Amino acid sequence: MKNTRVLTIAGTALAVSLLTLPGCAASEEAAAEPAGSAGAESKGEIAFFTPSSQIDVVAALADGVVEYFEGEGYTVTIQDAGFDAVKQAQQIQQAIDTRSIVGAWIMPVAPETAAQSLAALQAAKIPVVVEGPPMSVGLEGPQPGIAFDEPDFMKYGTMIGDTAAKCAVDGEGREALFLMPPDAAGGTEQVIGAIENSFAAGAPDVPIVATGEAADISSAQTTVSQLLIANPDANVIIAASDETALGAAGAFKAANKTPACIVAGGGGDGAVAAQEAGDITAVVSWDYSSAVDEAGADLIRLISDPTSQGGIIETPVKATGGN
Repeated sequence: MKNTRVLTIAGTALAVSLLTLPGCAASEEAAAEPAGSAGAESKGEIAFFTPSSQIDVVAALADGVVEYFEGEGYTVTIQDAGFDAVKQAQQIQQAIDTRSIVGAWIMPVAPETAAQSLAALQAAKIPVVVEGPPMSVGLEGPQPGIAFDEPDFMKYGTMIGDTAAKCAVDGEGREALFLMPPDAAGGTEQVIGAIENSFAAGAPDVPIVATGEAADISSAQTTVSQLLIANPDANVIIAASDETALGAAGAFKAANKTPACIVAGGGGDGAVAAQEAGDITAVVSWDYSSAVDEAGADLIRLISDPTSQGGIIETPVKATGGN
């Protein structure tokens, strides 16, 4: 898409799982091969408890966890809750009861209900990394046996808004549409507020004239097509998911229009491929590679001393592409 500038957001740990749902087929429970399968004995099993392996960025995080711990001599299994908080709690409790794991990594389905599982892990002296800040699971500050991989939603949203504003100004943006998936939660309000504030500050002459919701690419394209009819001067898109961004790109193509900017969210395979092809200009994502290394090292430390306090690791944000 000639002269199109697009920002793609990877959603996070929490924001990722709650702002975006790129399609990614995966089995409900997958076991990683142990490190050193040519004969070395595993140091123990780490379980990664995910809300759903169908979220591309969550699957990517799981891959990073597997790679890190295999490299350290551990076996990793992936436990998929299928967006069911009760199932996730049961999976964790079963791992505790069977003493099958030496450590855990949890992206809670419902953070507000995860406290009981974390207390049970602490009581069993099984250390854990939690995706999210302590307050998201009803805790405050560092905790014994628990490390937190904490996203900075304000920084994330601000980077999205700043990048969108810059491409809107540089690309002669006139009016903006703000798109998001339905039923978003868990840090979403902070992200959206930061996007709106930073975009307004950076591009005061490019107003957001309409908002829309869509759950998939097809419905997003339909929604944006309708919004473009109602707002023919809109040529800037700020989207909070891969689906809404890709749908918007399709709507502009169908209308034979070229957007000044498409600001998207998700960071899944489709968006990354579109960025590489030139349809999407920039990807803003959580830098899981850095976070996994730091949080993984802390989990190994806690395995040797599960009563010591875990760290609070900020998940870095990175941008790929751009103006």
